[in-house]
Amino acid sequence: MSDSPSQAPKSSPARRTQYTLRDVFTPVFIGISLINFLGMVAYYAAFVVSTSFLTQVHHASTSMAGLATGIVVIGCLVGRFFSGRIVELAGCRIVLAAGVILYMASNIGYLADGGLWYYFFIRFISGVAVGVIGTVTGSVVALITPRPLLGRGISYFSMSTALALCFGPFLGIAFLDILGYEGIFLVCAAISAVSVAIALFLSVPNPPARTAARRISIEDFIAPKLIPFCLLIALFCLGWGCAQAFLASYGKAYDVTGAASLFFLFYAAAVLISRPFTGRIYDSHGPAVIFYPAIASLAAGLGLLWTAWGEWSVLAAGVLMGFGFGNIQSLGQSTAVSMVPRERYTQATSTFYICFDLGIGAAPYLFGLLAGTLSLAQIFGINALIALAGLPIYRLIARYRTQRPASGEAVNLDD
Repeated sequence: MSDSPSQAPKSSPARRTQYTLRDVFTPVFIGISLINFLGMVAYYAAFVVSTSFLTQVHHASTSMAGLATGIVVIGCLVGRFFSGRIVELAGCRIVLAAGVILYMASNIGYLADGGLWYYFFIRFISGVAVGVIGTVTGSVVALITPRPLLGRGISYFSMSTALALCFGPFLGIAFLDILGYEGIFLVCAAISAVSVAIALFLSVPNPPARTAARRISIEDFIAPKLIPFCLLIALFCLGWGCAQAFLASYGKAYDVTGAASLFFLFYAAAVLISRPFTGRIYDSHGPAVIFYPAIASLAAGLGLLWTAWGEWSVLAAGVLMGFGFGNIQSLGQSTAVSMVPRERYTQATSTFYICFDLGIGAAPYLFGLLAGTLSLAQIFGINALIALAGLPIYRLIARYRTQRPASGEAVNLDD
């Protein structure tokens, strides 16, 4: 990956080789990763019990329970959209502290019995808080990681989300019978309280200030020139969104319930194994050498779910999608922030995760409309073809950015 002259470090090539992983694993990096991990554990623990909580306790219909999930996604989008501008005005530390406090308050709010619509409101607020926390933590990691180690830094940071994907659902499902819904929500509130304690004592940097004052525009909230690349990422998110939404039903339909329950564990294991290596390769050789095989691996994993050959194919799909989508997520963020100057890192992170959440959130709705006419295996097959279509699209975007750089800031996606 090639840096533009305006972004290249001022040190010599010999100086660049002196960076080590100690420059990545700073106290701030560890604290930010812990905040992200704890937040996502609480998020997934509440996520997996929310549908049954609404249907059993509030006697909501399945469609209304599903709407609660959509409200969380909408809240995340709202939080991510406004985070960039608010960080510019108030700074990362204040916004991060506000985000974790709001998140703790929303988790405590689950304990009150205010009825169905009150619960919808709490889910929306929780989504806003998660969106703010995710944007700020991702931006801080990009700011504090030396640019030559950016791929590795974001890959290691993203492993906190992969670990949360294991522990969060396990906490919610395995301890539900022991603790009950109120107990799960209490644990989520306690976890978020730990995040608040870490955030209040953590000194995080702010992005460089803008040099010239100007009127508020859309660029204060997102990075418009990243939209083509981020929309491509959203296409890949469709397959992952379908896996999250339909895999339990897929397991029952094709008699692979045991494998379906282990799918996310195999996915997370593949992510944890691969990300340190893919981050190093990204830093040394650029994004394309990772993106092409990652896209192919995602398509192959979805293709195995399409074939429905048995439990082994579900587990293999989890591994392939971990190597594929797991690295598209982390290194896609690395690529996005590399395409803008440092003072735009927060907007780049917001743009990336807005499209990311849109893809995951839209998948259950869009493909749920086809569930009556197509089998679940065929739905995964369509997503495999969509992922394959992403290969030439990525090539087109890479060539466009190479031929038409924006103000000398764009990186060559096809390095």
